[in-house]
Amino acid sequence: MNRTDTGRFLALLIGYLGVQALLIGLRGGVYFGYHEADMIHLASLTMLEVEGQVAHLDFSTPIGEWSFSPISYLVRAGMGLGQAMLWSQWAVALLIAPALAWICWSRFTFWPSVAVALVVLSLPLALVYGTTEIFLSLSMHYNRWAWALAFLTVPVVLFPPVQGRAGDWADAAVLGLPMAMLVMIKLTYAVALAPACILGLLLSGRARVLLRALILALAVLAGITLVHGPGYWVAYVEDLFGVMESEVRSHPGPSFARILLSPAYTLGTLAGLAAVFLLRAIPGRGTSGLTLLIFLPGFAYIAYQNYGNDPLWLAMLGITLLGLPGPEADPDRERILRSLGAAMLVLIGPVMLNLGYSPIRHALQPEAPYEQVLPGHPDFQVLSRRMAGTSVARAWEGSPTQSVTTQNLTLLEEFDGKPLPDCALETGLLPYFQVMSARMAQSEALAGRMPFVADSFSPHWMFLGWAPLPGGTPWYYSGLPGYENAQHLLVPHCVTNTKVRTIVLGQVDPETLNLVEENELYRLYEIKR
Repeated sequence: MNRTDTGRFLALLIGYLGVQALLIGLRGGVYFGYHEADMIHLASLTMLEVEGQVAHLDFSTPIGEWSFSPISYLVRAGMGLGQAMLWSQWAVALLIAPALAWICWSRFTFWPSVAVALVVLSLPLALVYGTTEIFLSLSMHYNRWAWALAFLTVPVVLFPPVQGRAGDWADAAVLGLPMAMLVMIKLTYAVALAPACILGLLLSGRARVLLRALILALAVLAGITLVHGPGYWVAYVEDLFGVMESEVRSHPGPSFARILLSPAYTLGTLAGLAAVFLLRAIPGRGTSGLTLLIFLPGFAYIAYQNYGNDPLWLAMLGITLLGLPGPEADPDRERILRSLGAAMLVLIGPVMLNLGYSPIRHALQPEAPYEQVLPGHPDFQVLSRRMAGTSVARAWEGSPTQSVTTQNLTLLEEFDGKPLPDCALETGLLPYFQVMSARMAQSEALAGRMPFVADSFSPHWMFLGWAPLPGGTPWYYSGLPGYENAQHLLVPHCVTNTKVRTIVLGQVDPETLNLVEENELYRLYEIKR
């Protein structure tokens, strides 16, 4: 871009961030109506850090610490939980903005630059997880943050800047620092993108950029090691392997093959491969084509690992091809390549539109049909009808199978000589936790101490104002995290996941337990030490 276009672009960038800040200020909190479990999970992660705990070292989670530490910092600074969630998203967008400015100035003309900025910044600021579902929620926000950072790598690696080697340090910064952030937010993104980033820079003769990017990334990770110690990384890797080995949820959707070739994704895959062939055929762009070929499996793997499986990579690749950095070499093929980029944007367009205007819908929706979720957090509210009641799935007497809630998987039918109801929550998770927490508050045996709960997650301590279970996990994947620190085991009659209850109780010897309380909601056992 020339100086005039650069000034216009920076003004639009600042204006866009200003409008988003205004939308956040108008609303003053988070008002969600979808994925309550994920929102409570996010609240748990945040409040554990507010309590002074460190992810991976003090509690188990496969999610990187930086996906929720910005929220916890703002809460500790005195901001409400809901406001902290929104302003942390804005802070991520603000952090990305300088990198965007460099990428656009060094590679694109004005209008492609505007499109790149809108696509990248809409991701961290969105209030839907993806797809075309219109219900608002910050669920799985870390996937959006990570996609925004991943998008920065695509034009940097595929196309050198017009400034040549004068831009090496800037390229290294906008590649190395986001990759370090990806390690700390969601490691699978960094692992999936690293081969293409390394080989792409080497193939294009930019080894110096690669070396500098590695130095910057390692410097960030070394700083984290100084703060938390080398054991932090061991614990992080153990948490990740715990998910990979989990019988509950090792991946959140279809198989990897379906992500590549099922009807919902085949056109995107073919468009990516067509772009590879076209780039390879254009003089001077063959290296970019080969690099893109290495990128594609990484893009598909990221989509495979994410709930909803949106191929969001089509958005950034589409705009990059539409803007096509560098001198014109083959007008006919490049025209086809730009058309292919436009087709990619059409394929992913509905999802990007949903992400892009979700903050506007959030700011303009009425306040009346919402209710406060957690005590002490009036700016964290859920749609009232999500609190209206609870529905469950359970086997009926004489049904063909007594394991309806686990889809015919092996289900533990009794524990400690007593039957376990085949009952799983379907809706109304939050009111159920409120009722359960109120009953736990009356327990003389618990006396304000959080038990180990045989279920997917146990956020009751936030409803009760108790201390969390030391060494526990906000979301269960495997093992018995925190059990060694618990004085009691709580076995709900109706759970969010009967398979989790089966896995947990399968690891516990009933002989080491003493039943101290039983009611219509749960059994409470004292753990013999």
